Amino acid sequence: MSTAAHRRRRSDGIAFVEQDVDIARVADEIFARYSGEQEVVIDGIPGKATFFQPDNCPDYRVMRLAGQLALAVNRRSQSDAEVAALMEPLRVTVREIMIAALLHDLGKHHEDCSPFMTLLQNVDLRGATTADAARRTHLLNIVRDTHCRKGPCMLDRLRDAGHKELHNPFIATVARRHGDDYQVNRPAVWWAREINVITLADDYDAMVSEGPERAYKSHPITADEAVGLLRAGVRRGRYEPRLTDLFIQEVLGNGDSKRGAHGHGAEDLHAGSLR
Repeated sequence: MSTAAHRRRRSDGIAFVEQDVDIARVADEIFARYSGEQEVVIDGIPGKATFFQPDNCPDYRVMRLAGQLALAVNRRSQSDAEVAALMEPLRVTVREIMIAALLHDLGKHHEDCSPFMTLLQNVDLRGATTADAARRTHLLNIVRDTHCRKGPCMLDRLRDAGHKELHNPFIATVARRHGDDYQVNRPAVWWAREINVITLADDYDAMVSEGPERAYKSHPITADEAVGLLRAGVRRGRYEPRLTDLFIQEVLGNGDSKRGAHGHGAEDLHAGSLR
């Protein structure tokens, strides 16, 4: 589907602007489709690859957070005329947001990125010393640049093996541009706001995660500290202001990290029993 054709799919009708989605069920359904061993096609040659581990998977958590925020945007946009004037519905469906959120970091599995991921495994990501911090920052910058460039390539390998839903150009755009600030994407990308839904979810999960798979900070960050960093990100143009307010209020629970939308709080989303 071309970008132009995909744009024409935008509708403010109820069937498109979903307001009643079981985020947990849809997340499990999408994860089941993409986890475990997958068929891929690399340069025309069929093969197999495994992208997600079933336990403690940050991409699963990001998918659920992004889905909750997307649903909150749609509900707020349809609530009343005054609110709707400030909060437009999303240009893609909640499910498309969730698929893109799960697959946004797939470029990290590309062979051009894997050597740097291996190096990161040997770096103390919580290291507070200057040498550790400098090495961590250098490697993370390389990984960030490489995986955003290689993400669409990994999506093509899955698409060519039968995942037809990945013909959607929005999903490839998220893989390529989710690391960019909102103010960078805004003049350049049709889906800047929709991409920022995933950026918000991804950044928040990275901030509060304490496990080794996303230990990017020199010390664990509380949910309240993460909220402060999100607000600071709004001021410097990384996040869209209204999306950020909605994420804090409705997904995280009105700024209270203990409860989130639909009964899933920050402690639920990062519990060891979840992926």
